[in-house]
Amino acid sequence: MRKKIIFYGQVQGVNFRFIAQMLAEKFNVFGWVKNNDNGSVTLAAEGAEENIEKLINNLKDYFQDNIENIEENVEKDEGFIDFKIK
Repeated sequence: MRKKIIFYGQVQGVNFRFIAQMLAEKFNVFGWVKNNDNGSVTLAAEGAEENIEKLINNLKDYFQDNIENIEENVEKDEGFIDFKIK
């Protein structure tokens, strides 16, 4: 399964990408995370559905005071082999 998630709020400059990478590795999720020009952060996550949900829920918990909104879309798998910060 692959999901593309966009996090809105004060999610840049708070180590969001670094924490996302650490959690992705912990939950065996592959893909990438990057800052967007509008201040949001996009995360592409591939792996078992329950692991992606663990990643998203942990990010929500960790950054509960920073995240204002989340947009999630299921996409076609690309066969990621690691997780990178872009």
